[in-house]
Amino acid sequence: MKTPKGFFTYFHHAELLEMLSDEQAGRLYKALMRYGNTGEESDFGSDSALSMMFALFKKEIDYNFERYAEICEMRREAGKKSAKAKKERAQKESAEPHRLETFTAAELVKMRFPENEY
Repeated sequence: MKTPKGFFTYFHHAELLEMLSDEQAGRLYKALMRYGNTGEESDFGSDSALSMMFALFKKEIDYNFERYAEICEMRREAGKKSAKAKKERAQKESAEPHRLETFTAAELVKMRFPENEY
């Protein structure tokens, strides 16, 4: 399965991140990058604030990755349908003979003005 190149972070997380020290925020950020790249979860030991923040972000990363996979699948299916329709149109067009019909001037007048008799 193709994985996304990143994940979303939201401004409403800023208030929570401000509660962490710079060192904690750096450790959390590195742990999130590692999780996003490899799926490896970090152990923060007795730092329950980091464990809680990681769990929050982990759920959002998982959701983003699931949504990405769903969108990829929808686009794949749409592409298959489009290719099938294009192929069917091409087959239909190639099966129909292209012929040029010729008409006399009198026949053209009759087609254009069927109510008049000439």
